[in-house]
Amino acid sequence: MPRLNRFQIMGLYKNEIKHVLENHQKILFTEKDLYRIFENNRNDWKLPRSTKMDDFLSFLSKQNIITRSITLDFPKGTFKRYVYNQTHSDIDALTVVRSLYDNGYFSHNTAAFLHGLTQNIVKTIYFNKELTPKNSEISQLKQDNIDRAFSKEARASQNISYFDGQQIVLLNSKFTNNLGVTELGDNPVTNIEKTLIDIAVRPHYAGGSFEVLNMYKNAKGVASVNKIYSYLKKIQYIYPYHQVIGFYLERAGFKDTAVKLMERFPINYHFYLRHNMKNMSFSDRWNLYYPEEFDA
Repeated sequence: MPRLNRFQIMGLYKNEIKHVLENHQKILFTEKDLYRIFENNRNDWKLPRSTKMDDFLSFLSKQNIITRSITLDFPKGTFKRYVYNQTHSDIDALTVVRSLYDNGYFSHNTAAFLHGLTQNIVKTIYFNKELTPKNSEISQLKQDNIDRAFSKEARASQNISYFDGQQIVLLNSKFTNNLGVTELGDNPVTNIEKTLIDIAVRPHYAGGSFEVLNMYKNAKGVASVNKIYSYLKKIQYIYPYHQVIGFYLERAGFKDTAVKLMERFPINYHFYLRHNMKNMSFSDRWNLYYPEEFDA
């Protein structure tokens, strides 16, 4: 009887191979995931020493165990995922994106949508992976520097790719040890309070300042301003974003006893609701410039 080749041997263990993949309870695998499975089980599957990882991948593909691969090309790197036992229609963009980083989470407009703070169709997915912690000295703010910085367009991530017609934007925010991150179903996402902070700080990731105000209005009666206050104390932003958040809370109709929590922080600088405003009004309470259209 002729000796079986490596693919025939893998065929004998097809059900065992599928069982091992099934036990991982995931549908998207990295090449490292599959390599680890291959190396940890090759002896149990009696694979010849000559069997390579490429052979294993080829077998999985030909047997339709791995039904497709997905490649996302970002300017800062490429991600490849192997899809286990799923049709094309079974894979949605959120599933693909959350597989990119173990400690990543959905934020800004995506988080607002998942929490029901906006009914707008989400065409862009924001996924954040925090930077490593740094022992940086707290910079001394100067009014001239604030004015100069906010007279320009806000910086926006260019680390962008696409999947099934949806734009995916990868963000790298300040380290907070994933403060305020929770789970909605299978999705890691900022909770409502952290989302309200994030969209106030980066309104261009949430459809702009007018849309942010609508999200604050939709969060009234749901969000805890005490929790927002606690988060701000922990994050310690250099810029006085509490003035922006206080303005939104006031305009959204939150109780004034809650809004006053933002006045516990110093209000020493003129600040701006967003970058690059042309026609501005001024809030004395919050020492804040904002678009005059807010008063229309």
